[in-house]
Amino acid sequence: QRAIALDTAEHLGPAMATLDQLKGSVVLLFFWAHWCPDCKAESPIIARLLDKYRSQGLAIVAPTQRFGYIVSGTPAPPDEELRHIIEVRDTYYPFLRDQPVPLSEANHQEYGVSSTPTLVLLDRQGIVRVYNPGKMTEEELDAAIRRLL
Repeated sequence: QRAIALDTAEHLGPAMATLDQLKGSVVLLFFWAHWCPDCKAESPIIARLLDKYRSQGLAIVAPTQRFGYIVSGTPAPPDEELRHIIEVRDTYYPFLRDQPVPLSEANHQEYGVSSTPTLVLLDRQGIVRVYNPGKMTEEELDAAIRRLL
């Protein structure tokens, strides 16, 4: 089915193009959470594949959300958690510093994200072709991207 528009009212990094504006590119939606060890493990894989295929039309959007806490489940107000999310992004996901990171619980709900990471690949027409809750190996993700390029 066609990808659902993302809530981009609040975001980290550059202003995000709409998914409609990204038509013509293969888009990887990387749903992640600041507390997620599997997301951090997936990070170098995504960074390598983005470097490998960006020139062929691969784009990334990395939605996340607030969960109401920071390190070790310590409750935190939204502004403190936002600072923590930025710190985690910069430490574990340096390739996302210049990429749009929508910050919205609605995106996770609309895409049915019940585990992180969740990887969603959109073809050049904006149709969801891969929906994968959980990690993917580099070989699996590489093959899925190549099929769409």
